[in-house]
Amino acid sequence: MGADAVAYLVDLGLSRNEAQAYVTLLEHPDAEGATGYEVAARSGVPRSAIYTVLGKLEQSGAVFCVGERPGRYVPTDPTRFVEHLRQVSEGRLARAADALQDVPKRRRPEPIWTVSRYEDVLRRIDEMIRAATTSVYLSVWAREMDQLREAADAVAAGKMHRVLYSPEPFEAPPGFSCWFDETADEQKARWSHKALVVVDRREALIGGTEPDVDNHGVWTSNPSLIDVATNHIILDITRLSRETGRDCTGDVAPMMRPHLDGV
Repeated sequence: MGADAVAYLVDLGLSRNEAQAYVTLLEHPDAEGATGYEVAARSGVPRSAIYTVLGKLEQSGAVFCVGERPGRYVPTDPTRFVEHLRQVSEGRLARAADALQDVPKRRRPEPIWTVSRYEDVLRRIDEMIRAATTSVYLSVWAREMDQLREAADAVAAGKMHRVLYSPEPFEAPPGFSCWFDETADEQKARWSHKALVVVDRREALIGGTEPDVDNHGVWTSNPSLIDVATNHIILDITRLSRETGRDCTGDVAPMMRPHLDGV
């Protein structure tokens, strides 16, 4: 039986018995369908429950019954059935959204989530970058950038403000304006790796990026913390600009809040 198909149908809201019965009917060699007894025998659904299961599938539009004594069950074309499920789900989501808009809302502080494991920190950064629509500001080390390459490549095209700072040089990701601190410093080898990530000025991640330790990272949409992360990257770029003589205005000005732009 198509185990993956059963699992996905369960994700869409069918019970496991319903999903097994539907997939069994799709796999059944007889084009005229199968009896409830045959479906139970092939699917593993208990005989005592099979007609209740098939009745629910009829109600959801997944199967239809032809003939009598015994009736034979024929599966609806999968493309048509999935489209029906999509329409039902979209209708439910639309109704839920409308209902939630009518619920009185109280202003609450922006949430702050803790991210500790190295893999979880990098996964969160990857997801943030891929979801970007207007801007991505990064401060990361080469080791972490190696694992974020695919995400950086995914946002390389289009009109987006992309700026990257790193304490060490490496191959620049496409589309990013990169600021690498190439100053030779033996102490850098002992520095703990940290990451600052700001996406669309709506979310930020601040924290360590060290394997096998608690990195105490935070991921947040809190405007004050987003400003802190952004300003930290701006300061590093501004420092490099002064040391190297490279103009940073084009990168830094869009990173500032509107009332600070050009100051």
